[in-house]
Amino acid sequence: MRTVIGIDLGSTTTKAVVLAEDGRMLGRGITNTRSNYDVACAIAKSEAFVTSRFALFREEAASAIAAYLSVRFTGAPR
Repeated sequence: MRTVIGIDLGSTTTKAVVLAEDGRMLGRGITNTRSNYDVACAIAKSEAFVTSRFALFREEAASAIAAYLSVRFTGAPR
């Protein structure tokens, strides 16, 4: 899956978002800038990637559970 990250580096806060190819927001991160732009950017980016991984994991887990329940209760795979 290809993703794009957007970073808003401001004087007070730095924000980052990770978007999927279809435009869904997968993750986001925010931190105080404190005049240390390199560190703030790295922290927000890292947080956005971590929350993206959790979002993708939740999607896969929900899909696997739905498939399991479909087989278990109907006897036919989805």
